This record gives sequence, structure tokens and C-alpha cells, in this order.
Amino acid sequence: MLDPLPILFEEESHRYLWEPTQTWMTDSVTSVTGFDMPEKKRLAIEAHKHKWAPRGIAVHSALERFFCTMDFCKDDSKNKPRKEYFIDEYPEYAKWIEPLLDHPFIRDHFEPIAVEYRVCDLKNTIGGTLDALGVDKRTGNKVLIDLKTQSSARANTYSTDQQLGAYLSMLVDHHAMKIDECRTVWSRPEKTYVGEIQDPDQCLEAWVDKLDLFKMTKEAF
Repeated sequence: MLDPLPILFEEESHRYLWEPTQTWMTDSVTSVTGFDMPEKKRLAIEAHKHKWAPRGIAVHSALERFFCTMDFCKDDSKNKPRKEYFIDEYPEYAKWIEPLLDHPFIRDHFEPIAVEYRVCDLKNTIGGTLDALGVDKRTGNKVLIDLKTQSSARANTYSTDQQLGAYLSMLVDHHAMKIDECRTVWSRPEKTYVGEIQDPDQCLEAWVDKLDLFKMTKEAF
């Protein structure tokens, strides 16, 4: 597993602290990527937060526990982690959690090296938490994953390039790490869809463009 960076996350204020210098990050990855969201869309998202927020917490927590306990929580007959172990805490979200943990990419092919991993951009004082980084055992490629939960099995996908690019840039800054693939995992009721490979260079470019726009807008005010 990748050694954690010395970053403290304050849950209540959703702020990140770089502990060596006691420097608080002024922004988060999500606040930067969403800074220019239309107000109408922002209000619509906020109106449903009571639904998507607890669902997201539950599904992300289940995936984190699944990845972090893969070595010891096994079904002896099949030598695979037992889904029931991770569903018990959030039974109301079993429709999302079960197909996620049973997806072949998650269950069989992905070997995690970092889960719910705190990162930051010290120059621009931006913090964030990536969902998972690991190795595709079929190819040996390092894969950066972003997990999204959606309310409907028929929900549309959308671009996550900026967010993945942010985490990618911060991993490069702190670990000089080469990432071969970026992918988005879409957790839906009764169905999980693992998106196609997203080019890391394209993700990085999308993040740099958004960050530049964010900084120019901030300076203008």
C-alpha cells in the first residue's frame, strides 16, 4: 500500500491541513471543478443532497472496507471476499453495494495500493481525496479510479476528467508516479458499470484548464 501523506482532513468543515507546515488548503478539488456550475443546477443538486449524500457515503465506505480487507475476509469455498460482510452496515443501499463488489473488475482484477487517499496541491492550496489507486492484474497497468453513485440504473454518464486529472497531478507532485489509466466506476441500483479507459494526459489537461480558469476568475474578484 502507498504510504499516506501527512494530511489531516477535518470532516465538519471539509478542509485539508498539510501537517508539516500547519497549512490549511483554501480549496478542494470539488470546489474547483464545480465553481462555475450554473446556479439552477447547483440548487437542484442541493435539493436532493439528503438522498445522494448518505448513499455516496455508504457505497464509498463499503468499497473502502472491501479493498482494505481483501486479504482476510474470504469465503473459504470460493476464496473471494464475502459481499454480505460489507452490506450489513448499510442494508438500505444493498442494491448499489452488492453489484459493485461483485463486478469482475472490482472483485477479481483490481489490486488496490491506495484507498480513500488524501492528496493536495501545495502551490495552489487545494486538497482532495481520491477513491482508489491500484493495479489491473491482467495488464500490470496502474489505474486511478473515481467512484460515482447514481439513483437510476438508466442514468447517463458524464465527464470526470477534471476530477481525475486533479488527483493525477497531485500524485505526480508527491510521488512522481506514472498512472497508465483513469477510469470511472458508476454504481447504480442493481447494476455497476465500469467506464472505458480515460486517457491520463487528457484528464490532466482538463484539470489544468479548469484550474487556470478558476484562478483567473478568483483574481478578477
